[in-house]
Amino acid sequence: MSLKSGVKSAIAVAWDAGSRLSRPAPKLTILYYHAVPAAQAAAFDTQMAYLKRTANIVAPDHTGPLAIDRPNVAVTFDDAFRSVRENALPALARHGVPATIYVPTGNLGRQPGWRMETSGDRDEVVMTAEEIAALPSDLIAIGSHTVSHPHLTKLSDEEVGEQFGASRAALEGLLGRTIDTLAFPYGDHDARVVELARQAGYRFVYTVAPQAIAAGDTATSRGRTGADPGDAPGLFALKTRGAFDWMPMASSLKRRLRPRS
Repeated sequence: MSLKSGVKSAIAVAWDAGSRLSRPAPKLTILYYHAVPAAQAAAFDTQMAYLKRTANIVAPDHTGPLAIDRPNVAVTFDDAFRSVRENALPALARHGVPATIYVPTGNLGRQPGWRMETSGDRDEVVMTAEEIAALPSDLIAIGSHTVSHPHLTKLSDEEVGEQFGASRAALEGLLGRTIDTLAFPYGDHDARVVELARQAGYRFVYTVAPQAIAAGDTATSRGRTGADPGDAPGLFALKTRGAFDWMPMASSLKRRLRPRS
């Protein structure tokens, strides 16, 4: 573990301890994964078994009541990699854990055409249209991850609208059902991008910044906590309890204190 990761984990432990003492209102924590390599399938299965034992598992767009006696957790996957179908789906089915997969429609059946977010993803392949259509709809929900996985804040309004509209139309045509949630590639967004997503018909959009989501919260944008099958058990448990919710506040404070050039 790097020094930076160690510091983050130490803060998370302290945050978690403080939360247990103060007993705050229940919250929803949304986890997001990318790939699940075959070598980590057993570790992922262990994580899902842990969630089934300890958490109230809901969908990432859940707006109803939340459990007060256990963590409330949703599971999501970005990029629709084939390894998720091959190595994660069996564990999700075995433990009855629903999940949402966000699909980049311009790369179906091909290796990613974008800059990888983690080094382990470079050999992955996106599922084909047929593979996505065959996913069990009672367990797996589908959302958009745009067409080509761009940095959305670098695009014009027209280009962003095309990414949102074309990906949604492709998925609705493939699946025959409404697609109205979207995960931002790289988590890249601003107020303009969120508003364009809302105008394009998306009820919820998802970032990559941890967030404690309160019961009944209907804000369009929702944060998520990054998870990995290789996370140590203690670290994964902290993530499910929302122990990294302090990170956006720390980032905001860091930006305020950064000397202006």
